[in-house]
Amino acid sequence: MGLEAAITLGVTVLLAVAGLIVTYVTNLRLARRKDRLDRVSRQLAEFYGPLFALMEASDRLWGEMWPRQSFAPGTPRPTPSQMATWRRWMTHVYMPLNRRMAEIVITRADLLVEDHLPKCLEDLCAHVIGYEAVLAHWQEDGFDSADWKDHISLIDFPRNGLWPYVQHSFTTLKREQARLLAQVQRT
Repeated sequence: MGLEAAITLGVTVLLAVAGLIVTYVTNLRLARRKDRLDRVSRQLAEFYGPLFALMEASDRLWGEMWPRQSFAPGTPRPTPSQMATWRRWMTHVYMPLNRRMAEIVITRADLLVEDHLPKCLEDLCAHVIGYEAVLAHWQEDGFDSADWKDHISLIDFPRNGLWPYVQHSFTTLKREQARLLAQVQRT
């Protein structure tokens, strides 16, 4: 084999190896991008999306319902009828929404953006657990208290922390999902 043939063979092998390396690196980047897209899609579908939708529904109902009432927690001396309305809405509307939100946090915490449970999510779970005792108290024979402390959880619903957190996380993940989808579709 002559020098020219050896150089040709060496260049051919070098180009083949370089091609394999480029293909490997490209496939690795695509796989990582697809894995990231899959994770972001799961975070949106199983955690932040449902939490966002439930928060929207709860917030919309709260905004429509409570201005029509002449009372809210902390209002002095609500009537028995007003307290009954509060119990009905908490029992049949807000607690089912709140329980579902807490269930998402408890069962899907692995999908959090952070590596820890944010305080607003801790407060949400504590609020729901606190209301379970309140609802049980309402079911006791002879319950007729008009005292607000017998009608609210020890922990307030963390709307001021939860709403911005969920909204920010949802919109940030939606943007990232769109970016990753565009990258994957270009390849």
